[in-house]
Amino acid sequence: MTTAETLEQALSLLRAGQPGPAERICRQLLLVRPDDFGAHHLLGILLMLRGEPALAEQQIAHAVRVNPGVPGAWYNHGNALLATDRAGESIASYDQALRLKPDMAEALCNRGAALVALGRAEAAVASLQAALALRPDLRDAHDKLGEALLALGDPIQALASFDRAVELAPAHAGALNNRGRALFEMGRHEEALAAFRQAIDAAPGLAEPHDNQGLALQELGRFEEAVASHDAAIARNPGFATAWIRRAMAQRRLRRFELALRDCDQAIALQPGSAQAFDGRGIVLNDMGRYEEAVLAYRQAIALDPGFAHAHNNLGNVLYDLGRMEEALLELQAAIELMPAFPEAYSNRGLVLQDTRRFEQALEAYDAAIALRPAYAEAYKRRATLHLLQGDYGRGWEDYETSLLHARRHADGPLRDIPYWAGEPLRGKSILLSEPNGLGDTIQFWRFLPLLDAMGARISFLGLERMFRLLRSSPWPVRLLSERPAGELFDYRCELWSLPRLLRTGLDDIPGGIPYLAADAGAAARWSQWLGTGHFNVGVCWQGNPGRKIDAGRSIPLASFHPLARVPGVRLVSLQKNFGLDQLAGLPRGMEVRNPGPDFDAGADAFIDTAGLMQALDLVVTSDTSLAHLAGALGRPTWVGIKYAPEWRWMLDRADSPWYPTLRLFRQPEQGDWAAVFEAMAGELKKIVG
Repeated sequence: MTTAETLEQALSLLRAGQPGPAERICRQLLLVRPDDFGAHHLLGILLMLRGEPALAEQQIAHAVRVNPGVPGAWYNHGNALLATDRAGESIASYDQALRLKPDMAEALCNRGAALVALGRAEAAVASLQAALALRPDLRDAHDKLGEALLALGDPIQALASFDRAVELAPAHAGALNNRGRALFEMGRHEEALAAFRQAIDAAPGLAEPHDNQGLALQELGRFEEAVASHDAAIARNPGFATAWIRRAMAQRRLRRFELALRDCDQAIALQPGSAQAFDGRGIVLNDMGRYEEAVLAYRQAIALDPGFAHAHNNLGNVLYDLGRMEEALLELQAAIELMPAFPEAYSNRGLVLQDTRRFEQALEAYDAAIALRPAYAEAYKRRATLHLLQGDYGRGWEDYETSLLHARRHADGPLRDIPYWAGEPLRGKSILLSEPNGLGDTIQFWRFLPLLDAMGARISFLGLERMFRLLRSSPWPVRLLSERPAGELFDYRCELWSLPRLLRTGLDDIPGGIPYLAADAGAAARWSQWLGTGHFNVGVCWQGNPGRKIDAGRSIPLASFHPLARVPGVRLVSLQKNFGLDQLAGLPRGMEVRNPGPDFDAGADAFIDTAGLMQALDLVVTSDTSLAHLAGALGRPTWVGIKYAPEWRWMLDRADSPWYPTLRLFRQPEQGDWAAVFEAMAGELKKIVG
């Protein structure tokens, strides 16, 4: 049998689905003819089919050295190089194939794929379009063209390419997965989820569609399902570092921070040079309040990839949390320069500028964020607080309502069948109120209930049961619910935050009627007896929830209250709960704070002891926490320490509050200067006590 006949026999076996015997024939032939072009080339093809591209490349490289004039061999050599992540080298082989056969569409297609892998998307588009000009039905060229267009930031055209690829091969998992990626980039997350599920049905063993499905589920707020999808991706490919990072991001949204940190560390172990893994680690550490460690993680990400805009943005965020405002601005500006269409960086820059009282620049930054992403709920919310802070209540309420509308896009739950109130007549109608933003906001906006009552509404409030005993002390008819009664229908629902806009509230017509909450008489008498006589009793609260970003800069070190304790006749009494109690053990010499003990407000009802003790105190001095709202609603004399750029409701440069007439505001003269605040308070306190 001649050499040609032997190779033909091997090819026949391959076509018949018998690659093993075909490989044995090639190897036997090479023992006799070590430089046989056909045997090396066919053996290389067989090794590629067996999933050993590195060995295949060696065989085909030998073949093209023996006979460099065969375009198909150069094409296959390029394929082997591309399969071994040597995309740059593969282009030279594809170019050689095209010099020999300029109309070889497959070589142009795979050359485009190599350029996509190298990040040279514009060149890839040219190569892939040339391939499609020769072969309009070349499915892989449509798929890779979509990838290149996606890399160029054009998901709409990319989707058209992926749609064509799917039309040519409806069960092609790669094209279905890529179609989902394009839909995801366009914000069409439900459709993206459906595409990823189609890809999974087409190829259940592929890890990437499972991972992308998890990403879509995260965007839809379905974090438990997202974790399960990332689990499936990792089970199929334990070395898939991106899936570990994305699972970490889902775990953190479920507040499973230790698990999230462990996933990031596993990603780093798999890919020590992964900037994304270090960035993810920084995000989790930031969530955990371990800010300095987060800074180190972000800096490591940037060292690995100086052009990583997201890491610069995240570093800017944590520097803001640390109060290092100018450094934060530099990092956020770097993020914007690297990625000009980066709405999060603009929004974060606006927040830093707002907190450093550069209000015009902050407004420009928020406007830029919203221009880039018109449905950006957080940017609308931040711009709302800027308007409200400056007394522009009209624009402030409107922006806040817009933020709520965008945040509700994927909202689902037991209230979804109840329409939101838009200002319709309420005579004889039922309205279900709620407020997800916290206890302070609930207390502040509770004052609007009599206006709804005057409109003839039947009012219910859905909230935390532990607040109900306090809220029942208000004089207005309202039914308090911890869950929606089964089968009950309501005409409308509304969040308390929406009421000022709907009721056209301006700065000069904020509902008054202070006090509108009352302390429990028994608790007030009990705490009055506990205080005794002979002192001017000042209740102090210094710490909010450090886990909330809004607390940055608002909490005050307890030691800063020392000037008050030095005023003769004054006794400080702790109103603090949960956070910051450890500071009682490290007071400056000569400073004492009487502690009501571990049973203080330890019952099922919130603020009952706090309100009772406030009623018995001579003065309340607090940081900007929910206790300021409670004291204001009770009508107690209260002083509030306000940071340099305050939270919106305290407005600018005034010592009083239009929301709470018994509050007096003491403001930092510059960023972080609590000493000046408490020296001013001590001076005023001496006048009162004297």
